[in-house]
Amino acid sequence: MTFEQIASLEPALREFLEKFRGCFKRAKTFGYWLKYIVGLMADVKRKSIEPIALAAGVPVRTLQEFLAFFVWDDRLVDDRLQRLVADEHSCETAIGILDASGHHKQGDKTPGVQRQWCGETGKIDNCVVGQHLLYTDNDATNPFTCLSVFAQRTHRQAGGQLGPPQSKLS
Repeated sequence: MTFEQIASLEPALREFLEKFRGCFKRAKTFGYWLKYIVGLMADVKRKSIEPIALAAGVPVRTLQEFLAFFVWDDRLVDDRLQRLVADEHSCETAIGILDASGHHKQGDKTPGVQRQWCGETGKIDNCVVGQHLLYTDNDATNPFTCLSVFAQRTHRQAGGQLGPPQSKLS
């Protein structure tokens, strides 16, 4: 998104995020969270700390410290978001979609990077795997109302073998 688009949405975004203020002990931490989210929305080439901080108008070191040391209740944020989606968007035709995505990475600096099944390359490779939970109320004008991303435990950490994830339908 361009700076102008983000600026036009910022009042509504701030109002929405106020619903999560209780998940943060300090107003300063909540403010950095808001800046981080705005930076994630920005039209920057790489979604790493430096470009996000610069796009959000926050000193790079401050945003690094926010992510490394500041404390907030991330589980409560997840719980509130799930409850909010359920309360405001639930319907009989709603569905949830779970999707695992493996993305090729070089090096070992990104958390979760290791040799494991990588969907992007279609083989065991050096990659990071994320789990995505998407929700749709099945309305064509509003296909996805929620996206949550978290790092997956690797197959090896879970005591399994390397290879594509196996799914069991019950």
